[in-house]
Amino acid sequence: MPHHHPPAVAWEQARKNLHAAGLTCTAGTDVETLPPKAAIGRYTADDVYSLMDVPHYDSSAMDGYAVSGTPPWLLVTPEYPDDERVNIHRLTVAIEPGQATPILTGGLLPRGAQAIVREEHTTLNTVGGITTVTMASGHIPPANGADIRRTGSELPAGRLLVERGTLITARLAAFLGMNGFDEIPVLAPVTARCAFTGNEVITIGVPEAGQVRDAFGGFLEATLATQGCAALPSARLADTGHDFTTFLNTSHAQVLIFTGGSSTSGVDMVRKTLAEAQATYLFESVQVRPGHPALAARLADGRIVLGLPGNPLAAYTALYSYLPPLLAGMRGLPLPPLDTAEIAQDIPALTASSQQRLIPALVRECRAHPLPRRASYMLSGLSKATHLLVADASGHTAGDRVPLLPVF
Repeated sequence: MPHHHPPAVAWEQARKNLHAAGLTCTAGTDVETLPPKAAIGRYTADDVYSLMDVPHYDSSAMDGYAVSGTPPWLLVTPEYPDDERVNIHRLTVAIEPGQATPILTGGLLPRGAQAIVREEHTTLNTVGGITTVTMASGHIPPANGADIRRTGSELPAGRLLVERGTLITARLAAFLGMNGFDEIPVLAPVTARCAFTGNEVITIGVPEAGQVRDAFGGFLEATLATQGCAALPSARLADTGHDFTTFLNTSHAQVLIFTGGSSTSGVDMVRKTLAEAQATYLFESVQVRPGHPALAARLADGRIVLGLPGNPLAAYTALYSYLPPLLAGMRGLPLPPLDTAEIAQDIPALTASSQQRLIPALVRECRAHPLPRRASYMLSGLSKATHLLVADASGHTAGDRVPLLPVF
């Protein structure tokens, strides 16, 4: 089959081109308001500030006794209700020097309390109906302020909690919920739709010679969801111009993603379809391995097309490289910076090539360990990776600091 060789751009330039294209899209900045649990996986639409001091009242950090003065302490207790469902953390009785009162972890600090003494550090003595609290053998009285959680000791009211454009994880949603938020302004999800191509691809069973098992269907959509996208129902296309054109004409997602068909042979249909649609290329090829046939284009109505190579590692490295810059632009955010780390071993230079390499790596103890089995058709290395190491064609020596691209 005949090939042509489209001009290739540098890897970093391809990322910049997609980010710039994203900045021209406005739909990615639409705002919704959701409860914290429903906001998980979305991006904050505004800076979020604390509604209250954290903690918002003085409380005990331990089960035990709130005390004033020095031991022994006369035990005084509030009147506890018979109903065990009542919140007794709010029940207190004021104490004076020489007195103690029971308190639970998180319990409201009584007026007059100077410290908390832990229950396991105490001994109770009752004589004639009067109970005193003393320190158990081997323990000394607590210092003033011991085991007291002071109002605002973690955060004051009005403090910036989360910047605009932050991905809301489950732990961040828990933090915001704990801070009193019933609703959070979030960016509407960017809609994306995938088209999986290749007549040789099967979706069930063990492939025979001349077949390959699908590495994208169901997996790519889940990957998109981690980036705050709403994945619309995917399509599986035969290698025919009709299928590709129909997909473009009937897909209303903001981002369209092809796996396979992005190369330049006569059977690769993505470029032919884009030419018929009079799309404008953002890049046609990239100076990187794996994944040099990756492409990106803008359709006349503003939709963005990402063409990923058909080889699995090449496809996923392209997705990790180009989707985050595009989404950041669509959300009005800066181009995501790269991490860096020292590499744990030498990386030899490429011969007769100026292309950068994206190498699956495991970052451990602040060092990046390149993983084996990283040819463009392999996924075993990537399956264990935490990052992609961005290596220059000239190679690197162990200890060099190199850029890292997160995988997701």
